[in-house]
Amino acid sequence: MIAVRRADIGDASAVADAERKYIDCPWTKEQIEREISDGASVFLVAEDDGAFCGYLSGTVAADECEISNIAVEFEYRRRGIGTMLFETLLSEIRSRGVNTVFLLVRSDNVSALALYGKLGFARVGSRRGYYKNGDAVIMRLDL
Repeated sequence: MIAVRRADIGDASAVADAERKYIDCPWTKEQIEREISDGASVFLVAEDDGAFCGYLSGTVAADECEISNIAVEFEYRRRGIGTMLFETLLSEIRSRGVNTVFLLVRSDNVSALALYGKLGFARVGSRRGYYKNGDAVIMRLDL
């Protein structure tokens, strides 16, 4: 059974491994540990009976949240885990008084764009050449 919970320092290695596999510019284990410990961050992991499935992190500043990174292990994709992670994050940040969420996504990441659209995010801009081999779409969700 899939469960979402707040990340702890013990999750940093699994998150760092996922970062190296799925993120263009991966964070180091030390950066992840700092982010997990930072009170302004919301750092979540998803597990399937204790096995790491994925994670989502965001940083809250005033009444906004910026999504830092999300990744779901390949073998767990298309099971609603990304949605579960986002729903948990959105619930938490609403309780912190957040009104707006921003994220960047590769313009060619069709599955991520579909997920974010389903969650209510709207395209509000772009950044050419933001990623190593591609542009970014800036998306916004008003809560």
